[in-house]
Formats: sequence, structure tokens, C-alpha cells
Amino acid sequence: MLKAVIIDDEAQSRMLLSQMLKSYCPEVEVVGTAKDVLNGIKVIQANQPQVVFLDIEMPNYSGFQLIHFFDDQIDFEIIFVTAYHQYAIQAFKASAVAYLLKPIDIDELIKAVNQAQKRLQTPNQIARLEAVKQNIHQQQIKRVVFPGANSYIFLNTDEISHLESDGRNALIHLLDNNEPLRSSISLKDCEDLLVDSTFIRVHRSFIINLMHIQKFSRGRDSYVQMDNRAKVDVGRSYKDALSEAINLFTR
Repeated sequence: MLKAVIIDDEAQSRMLLSQMLKSYCPEVEVVGTAKDVLNGIKVIQANQPQVVFLDIEMPNYSGFQLIHFFDDQIDFEIIFVTAYHQYAIQAFKASAVAYLLKPIDIDELIKAVNQAQKRLQTPNQIARLEAVKQNIHQQQIKRVVFPGANSYIFLNTDEISHLESDGRNALIHLLDNNEPLRSSISLKDCEDLLVDSTFIRVHRSFIINLMHIQKFSRGRDSYVQMDNRAKVDVGRSYKDALSEAINLFTR
């Protein structure tokens, strides 16, 4: 039996895929499911699956980013599952990662499971997954364009310390600590632009770049201090997720 984990933010999608595997791929046993990447990591560590069915577009972290949390300890095959065509599928295919498009076709599901079985038996899995990791790294956002009032703001993501809500607009704080740049789109829209990067929401008014955290205070009034010395409040409901993200991200 192949032990499998399903990570997808939609409960119906998790249930449907579980049922399809039970009906058409009896050699697969679903040993756990999760609604996002951070919970998925826990489920993977607890169950040690051979196969992970991984959605791509999820809150806080996309499925692309899960592989980076494991470094060289990955011993499972990833089958990406997505409803969207724009996620560089051909790049993943070139790296020998199986993928499925929603709605899932039964024949494609069976084919992906068979491919996973064959790949798990090959001795070069670590090398393959390292290639996948590099491929994903290359696909991550390096340059992002924020609409301004009468212009466009072109930035490298590693220039950005954090973003702040300003009504219907967003303020972009840079590492150089000069005056923030104003984007004409909302913080939520900025979050969508940065979905495949190292940014995480820590407050209803703030998104931070994990790469530029200098200090995280978990006291009653939680905050992070960034590399540019800016102090950013952390909302109570975001505190645990940020702690887990930092622990996993810095392994």
C-alpha cells in the first residue's frame, strides 16, 4: 500500500480526491489530510507518506513552497493538484513531478499514481527532488509590479520589508527605510500578488517579508522588528501561524 496525504484548502476537494483514490486506486491509502501548508507539514511528519497530493493556491503559503520546508529530508513523491493553468506546469513536468488539473480526470489520476509508484522505486529520488526545488525557486516571484495612482512601481521582492494597509491603498515599506511607496491597490490585492514568495500576513493591516525579520516578540503585545528597524504589530490570531512559519522556514 502507498500511504498518501492530501493538502488542499477546500474540504470538498479533499473529500472528493479521497473517494476517487479509494474507488480507482485501491493501492493508495489516505492516512491524513490538511487544509494548508503548515498543517500539511505536521501531517506529513506524523504519517510519513510516500505520496503527497498538493494543491497549489492556498492561504499564506502556496503548495510550491512546501518543498522548501523539508530541505533534504524529502522522501515522498509530490503530485501537484490545481484548478489553474498558469502555474508553470510545464516546468514541473520537466522536473518529473506529476500533476493533475481540477476537475480531476480518473484516467489521469490513475496514471499519476502509477508514475509516483515507479519514481519511488528509483534510486535517484533525492536528486530529482533537488531539481524540483531548484525549479520551484526559479519560478518564485523575483520582480513584482504594484499599480500606483498614475504610474507603476517595479520592485524586487527582496527590497521589500513589509506592506501596510492604508484604507483602500497599501504602503510598501522598503529596506532602505525611506518614505514608503503608495500603491493604489488594497493590502489583500498585494497579498495575492505575493502569494508565491516569502511574504506572510501577520495582522489585518500588515504583511511582512520573512526574509527580513530581525526579532519576533511573542509577548502580550506581539510584534516583529524588521531589518530596517521598523516595528510591525502581530495580531493575536496570527501569532501561532507566524511562530510555526519562522520555525519551519529557518530549519
